[in-house]
Amino acid sequence: MKKVFVSGGSGFISLHLISKLIKEGYQVRTSLRSLDRKQEVIDAVEKEVSTAGMLEFCELDLLKDEGWNEAVAGCDYVQHIASPIPTTMSNDYDIVVKPAVNGIKRCLNAALKNNIKRFVMTSSVAAVGGSNHKNEYNDTDWTDLSMKVDPYQTSKTKAEQYLWTFMSENKDKTDMQAVTINPSMVFGPSLSDDIGASNLVVKRLIDGSLPCTINICINIVHIKDVADMHFEAMINDKAPGKRFIASNNHMFFPEIAKVLNDNGYKAPKIKLPSLLARIFSIFDKQIKHFVNDIDILRVYHAKNAKNILEWNFRSSESAIIDAAKQIKTLL
Repeated sequence: MKKVFVSGGSGFISLHLISKLIKEGYQVRTSLRSLDRKQEVIDAVEKEVSTAGMLEFCELDLLKDEGWNEAVAGCDYVQHIASPIPTTMSNDYDIVVKPAVNGIKRCLNAALKNNIKRFVMTSSVAAVGGSNHKNEYNDTDWTDLSMKVDPYQTSKTKAEQYLWTFMSENKDKTDMQAVTINPSMVFGPSLSDDIGASNLVVKRLIDGSLPCTINICINIVHIKDVADMHFEAMINDKAPGKRFIASNNHMFFPEIAKVLNDNGYKAPKIKLPSLLARIFSIFDKQIKHFVNDIDILRVYHAKNAKNILEWNFRSSESAIIDAAKQIKTLL
């Protein structure tokens, strides 16, 4: 039976991917920063599939060398999901960028030493259009780090760039193949009570903490598509060497609120004028993070996913409603 190493096993994407891998008959070894969360992961995955004899754990830190070779040993594939996501909109680059880059270095070196067949990395559209230098992007675009770029966008860009540089420099030393998945805003149900950072957008629209909507454009993908694309990238013969944007379409916040209202959720019906939104951002850290995006159209075209993987994305509406259903039970 083939085995897959999945880094960061307690994460929103990782839990769905682990479930998918086990359903498809793959054994999984996954890493946690602390094994205290082992039962939490088991309970989450067991909502979808039995973990008996199929799931094992190891303890790893993105900033420490210990354990990486042992974690990857005996595995056929690597799914590198672990990467810090700032929840406080921190401007401290060391908190976000350093773990992301050092983590991919450690994981890649371990994969190389253990003759891994294929290395799949969770990147982000933050590595594609994080510098906001135009309105439309595809799989060939990169965030321009010479522009003003936030720590998260910098972390995803530098980590993915390291992957492709590493593969180029070691092409004569290994048969290992690499693929990246670059999701946009990931909505949908979490398998744990941690709803995931992306779903906070839906939460704030239905819990009353955003009395008005703001004219901000986001691109949306269903969590199930993200997990399924990671699996497909691991086994598809056409995937190696490619980046795959995972995004169905773009919607502005008022459109998202309308979807929620049309489906029985109480979301804001008033759009805040952009000038007032900029003033409001002074007092709201989360809104401040998006202030440069107000009134900006940004579209990510998932050309490789559609043309190479022949992917048919779940609707953005289903992603929004599936997230809202779970969030409502937790409020």
